[in-house]
Amino acid sequence: MLINKKDVIGINKEIGCNGQFSNESSLDFALSIVRQKKSWLSELSYIVRSLLVDYVFQDGNKRTASTIIIFYLQQKNFNYNKEKIINAILLISKKNINDINRIMRLIKNVINI
Repeated sequence: MLINKKDVIGINKEIGCNGQFSNESSLDFALSIVRQKKSWLSELSYIVRSLLVDYVFQDGNKRTASTIIIFYLQQKNFNYNKEKIINAILLISKKNINDINRIMRLIKNVINI
């Protein structure tokens, strides 16, 4: 696991928000899935889904999600396209995409091969 609850709250605060939850249980669920030793992409997808579909925080969910995606990709030494990250986040959020496999494909698509 690359990230924990304290990290996610810290990221939300770093981007200028207050770290106040509106759906804390969704983040707890996503992080419990992460502890089951799934792939890094699966971990990231559950966290992103909790932020963009379940709106974990009162404010800054999209910015928090983009920061976490970039963090994961940098930890894996992947080159990525920032515009594709923004487009994926907007698509997931606007269309309320909650299918983890589809979210994984969207995240994988931002990686420059």
